[in-house]
Amino acid sequence: MALELERHLVLNKYFLHLFGAKDFNDIRMKLWDISEEGYERGRSYFIDVLIGLKPDCESQLLRYDEAIREYTERLRNNRMQHDFTLKYFQYLAVLFTEIFLDKYHNEKERNVFLNELNTFLNEFNDKNGTEITPFTEEDLKKLAFWMATGSGKTLIMHINYWQILRYSNNDWDNIILITPNEGLSDQHYRELVQSGIPCELYDGNAYSIGTNGEKILVIDIHKLTKEKKGEGVSVDVSSFDGKNLVFIDEGHKGQKSEEQKWKRLREEIGKNGFIFEYSATFGQIIGKNKDLLDEYSKSIIFDYSYKYFYTDGYGKDFYVYNIKEDIYSDEQRSLLLTAGLLSFYEQLEIFEKEKDEIRKYNIEKPLWVFVGSKVAGKGINSDVVRVIKFLNKVLSNENYLKENVKKILARETGLVDELGNDIFEGKFEYIRKLDIDYIIDAIYRKVFYGKGTLELYELKEASGEIGLKTSITPEGNYFGVINVGDVGSLKKLIPESGQEIKKDNFTPSLFSEINENDSQVNLLIGSKKFIEGWDSYRVSNMGLINMGKGEGPQIIQLFGRGVRLKGENNSLKREENPSYEV
Repeated sequence: MALELERHLVLNKYFLHLFGAKDFNDIRMKLWDISEEGYERGRSYFIDVLIGLKPDCESQLLRYDEAIREYTERLRNNRMQHDFTLKYFQYLAVLFTEIFLDKYHNEKERNVFLNELNTFLNEFNDKNGTEITPFTEEDLKKLAFWMATGSGKTLIMHINYWQILRYSNNDWDNIILITPNEGLSDQHYRELVQSGIPCELYDGNAYSIGTNGEKILVIDIHKLTKEKKGEGVSVDVSSFDGKNLVFIDEGHKGQKSEEQKWKRLREEIGKNGFIFEYSATFGQIIGKNKDLLDEYSKSIIFDYSYKYFYTDGYGKDFYVYNIKEDIYSDEQRSLLLTAGLLSFYEQLEIFEKEKDEIRKYNIEKPLWVFVGSKVAGKGINSDVVRVIKFLNKVLSNENYLKENVKKILARETGLVDELGNDIFEGKFEYIRKLDIDYIIDAIYRKVFYGKGTLELYELKEASGEIGLKTSITPEGNYFGVINVGDVGSLKKLIPESGQEIKKDNFTPSLFSEINENDSQVNLLIGSKKFIEGWDSYRVSNMGLINMGKGEGPQIIQLFGRGVRLKGENNSLKREENPSYEV
């Protein structure tokens, strides 16, 4: 599906062709190893390369480069990140936008720009066998950014805000940032404040709707409605009459009927103004929908989707096991869950024993995450309850764990790939040399902080959280936390697994402190609520249960949660030739 959209990205290809590039790789190869550090003679190293590609536009490009330097310094100073620089792909995203807005807001240039786009479009359609409809002025009222999770979409959004205020003279009736949920609204509000951008988080008060001036109103899509009836926190879109500047983060979430309704609401608000939209999953959402394909082919100005992000060495390396539930026995499913536990334990061992080497890469303590498609379900089939049952069996039956680990390390699982090789061939090399008894003992000590049976505690001081600990825990630490939206339904299912839920009236939220350096939580179990609105560099091992059969948007979003990496000198990059592998 992503390939179909890539083939249609005519606006993106237009801006690439301005610099003589047929595709992104052409320009990528010229910029990706250019120094990002500072400016030479008052200009970036990137712009020198780009001027070499388009020497007849040197004065214009230098003007754009100076504007980008101002945006970058504003971020650097406001966020107190004095070593902050734009990566080459971020620079290009901002530069393309600067060129677009300059042409769009110049009335003499706009018609010329539109004609240039359509001339390019005609050639593009002929060459690629596409049938994209001609650009109109309406098409120029939206820009979209298809960028991988972790590639800096949020900071690009902040720069886009300063860019359009520069070119539009801030003649907006409202400036609105629409998010998929309250969690992301909170996150965006904090990020905007950190960047020094005036903003307000919608709190249900009707008086906060009018933003005036340069202030951004942050609101989630669930609070927008049409023809509102009665009281409540929802806002009728008619409240935003006028010329509005709208920013949309990951707008395509929910069932198809919901997405269609949400899109109509967003378009209604932005119809007389301008829209910026950001997503890591345009390719998966749009698919072969002809109308969406036509619309976004003409609005996606920059494509830095995950394949480019990974190829450039950003984010963690990974390997994936796709498990087809119906072809494995209960024993094999048990081995797969044990392999997840063993992999996480190996990551802990490396983190502890290679601390000096790891520190320079800003790698944080590993975190094991399980995500299920549902919390409530019919009887014992709830995804979360299945994990709870597995954990209880591991904790209460040491021989069960030991036998499973032996089979995995001996490559005797019966689980093979399409070539007939054991799927764990070449894995667990770091711990394979260790004594089996040491491994088992270390798993209990380092992952679970003890042995015995699994104990569950509802944390009364933390809404939606259930803490996990063992019955024999010398320090009394919780090793894990379940964080779900519907605790009531889960509490009804858990007794069927042989567990009971006790109460803890004093322990504060484990989830809110999971990113702290002293967090003892090793395991996070939750539902799809983690798809948006939660950022962590700790995630090192992820189990997805019943989350889909293909590369859908939810899978891509969750995957992005796991591969985030600060890297050496906050470069976001992984080591190309690591001295050890997990």
